[in-house]
Amino acid sequence: MTSIENEVLERVEPEAAVKLLQKLIRTRTTNPPGHELILAEWVADYLKKIGLQVELMPFGEKRGNVIARIKGSGKKPGLIFSAHFDTVPEGEIPWTYPPYGAEIHDNKIFGRGAADMKGGMAAMIMAAAALAKTPGLKLKGDLIIAFTSGETSHLEGVKLLVESGKIKDAGAFCVSEPTGLEVLIAEKGALWMKAKARGRTAHSSMPERGENAIFNMVNFLYRAQRYKPAFHSHHLLGDPTITVGIINGGVLINVVPDTCTAEIDIRIPPPLKPKELFREYKKLAGQTVDLDLIDYKLPVDTDPADPFVKICLDAAEQITRKKKVPGGTPYFTDGTIICNEYNLPLVIIGPAPLWMTHQYDEYVEISDLIKGIKIFSLIALRYLEASP
Repeated sequence: MTSIENEVLERVEPEAAVKLLQKLIRTRTTNPPGHELILAEWVADYLKKIGLQVELMPFGEKRGNVIARIKGSGKKPGLIFSAHFDTVPEGEIPWTYPPYGAEIHDNKIFGRGAADMKGGMAAMIMAAAALAKTPGLKLKGDLIIAFTSGETSHLEGVKLLVESGKIKDAGAFCVSEPTGLEVLIAEKGALWMKAKARGRTAHSSMPERGENAIFNMVNFLYRAQRYKPAFHSHHLLGDPTITVGIINGGVLINVVPDTCTAEIDIRIPPPLKPKELFREYKKLAGQTVDLDLIDYKLPVDTDPADPFVKICLDAAEQITRKKKVPGGTPYFTDGTIICNEYNLPLVIIGPAPLWMTHQYDEYVEISDLIKGIKIFSLIALRYLEASP
């Protein structure tokens, strides 16, 4: 490592990082309803205090994005550090420790959002703090902090961020979703559909006089599950997957149901396109099932030979002292909007296990949190070509 890299890493403050993450977890931002603005305001003030140029973007009802920068000379495009404020609810399973207590046990910080993704957010903030506190540090491009609200639902915050044009000067995108400090360069897209099966009501003792909408739905879902698009499996992401998240039908046990609805989530690897796939499922639905598009997210696929990928791999290997191989993930991130809009390379690195997403007793190990800060610091220094 260079002298400037060593100097920045020496400025990483583990105790401050732990306290910051505890504050983030203890500020409840479950989505729904969201109400992330109170945390966005606090983070904006925190970033101002450590010397960044900060803009708060309120929207909707008590929601908000934060954009902050460490300014560079403009000789290179900027680097986006991305995270989201919102979390999923704590769920019905009882937690061992309070989900918003941010308690420390066995060198782990527990709480909703510890992994997905306030741990990653804290690591990125502390990396920016280490850079901002290093005297005389010069960057050739801006380090851009882009924190959003509404990611866990319909990506409302990042869509508004892109529409604003405030990050269009970026050249690379790094998001701190949980990966266990592995380097992921591809993510599946998503196709969300609502199906409505039609039938004809009748008395259940004479089902032949009606048409059972639930059976019509079951038949469609069976065809949908077995359907295989004409493409070769992606080398990092595998095949599409289909999940029925909600299904409703019928009014009474002794009445043949005339309607049945289902909401369906299909995860899509590249090169598949959600809208093209939706048209295929509409054909599959036939005459008795109506299909509506709820939402979609495009997949993202980064070339493993991209220079930004190499920077991230090298940084992760140096800090973890483990060989890293590019991987992919079935979940989507804010990168589905930003990377597809601006044609940016995507890298996902986060300081908690990938499988920890949306789990009860969610946690991040403190040692991985600190490693994450150091990895993000090196990525920023190397991509933005720092000099003393």
